[in-house]
Amino acid sequence: MGTNRSESAFSDCTLCDDAAHTEDIDYGYRTLIDYDENGNPSYSDRPLTLDDFLEPEEGDVYLQGNVHVDDVYRLKSIFRHHLRDRKNVTVYSDLKIIWGMEGIPNPAPDISIFKDVKDPKKSREHFYVPEEGVRPFFILEVVSPIYRDPDVNKKPEIYRKAGVSEYMIIDPGLENKEISYTVSGYSLIDGEYVKMRPDSRGRFHSMTTDVHISVSESGDRFIVYDARLGKVLLPADERAELEKTRADNAKIRAELAKSRADNAESRAELAKSRANNAEIQVAKIQAELAKTRADNTEKEIIRLKAKMKAMGISAD
Repeated sequence: MGTNRSESAFSDCTLCDDAAHTEDIDYGYRTLIDYDENGNPSYSDRPLTLDDFLEPEEGDVYLQGNVHVDDVYRLKSIFRHHLRDRKNVTVYSDLKIIWGMEGIPNPAPDISIFKDVKDPKKSREHFYVPEEGVRPFFILEVVSPIYRDPDVNKKPEIYRKAGVSEYMIIDPGLENKEISYTVSGYSLIDGEYVKMRPDSRGRFHSMTTDVHISVSESGDRFIVYDARLGKVLLPADERAELEKTRADNAKIRAELAKSRADNAESRAELAKSRANNAEIQVAKIQAELAKTRADNTEKEIIRLKAKMKAMGISAD
């Protein structure tokens, strides 16, 4: 719906009138166009308010940092991969949802998940619930520190009234100037939101998507698990890196196995060679021994004959 832009990138904005004007923009801006009597346009930027985040317009620019952008990307990739086999489930990100209900604002959630969308691949500028005939059953918002109030205090009531079955919040708050994530959520029971409670391992369970969401022991990152398999779910880039690492490890293991096989073959040949050499040595020694015995026997016969002759005994 809007455009996310980090504060450092905002300084490059070519639509801002002057430096003083940018100082008035705390949350972002909305470009307004006025036409003179000749139809020539003039542009000005109106600073966004927190209420504008509950009713965003196409082209709104939010001053969101890279942490928020990265977190939303991770979650979108994780949920799309995790739910890929549910052919009737569609995952959207930053898509404005128009409820068609009087008095209820129409935000653009970071993550919204629908069931039975008629044309899931259709390009949409917004999702008009009365026309589509379905509403999201799961919404997740990643809190930005400067936009915390809408996500934490105002949107739960919006999503409750709209009939969203589950609403979860990932909050990368700051503790001692370091990011420290927390997770919270609501389940719709009899038309009212009931706060989710973590399990004994501190994980919040989403029954509609079959995931657990928790934070690391140090609180520096959030973790999404497949609730059925207990495995950590990763975004596409981390899955690709993991697969590459596994492939590299498999290659190393194959090379190691080949090296071990080659070494085993070498040892076998060496053992055979030693055995052959041993047989040759034994045969040689046995031959020498037989020769020695033969030589000694011949000498003994000659000695005995000489003795018999000296005694006048015929040796024949």
